[in-house]
Amino acid sequence: MKVTDPVCGLEFDEDLSVTHDYNSKKYHFCCDGCKKIFIKKPKKWSKKSNQ
Repeated sequence: MKVTDPVCGLEFDEDLSVTHDYNSKKYHFCCDGCKKIFIKKPKKWSKKSNQ
């Protein structure tokens, strides 16, 4: 299954993702760097992924 990184917008296979749970939702990231950016401002990035 394909997923999209909410920080950089990269689309990739879910099997290759780094994940993080926020507000009972699992977010998928292409790398630890994008995950760290998300964790610093989760409200900003979670809004973008819901649009």
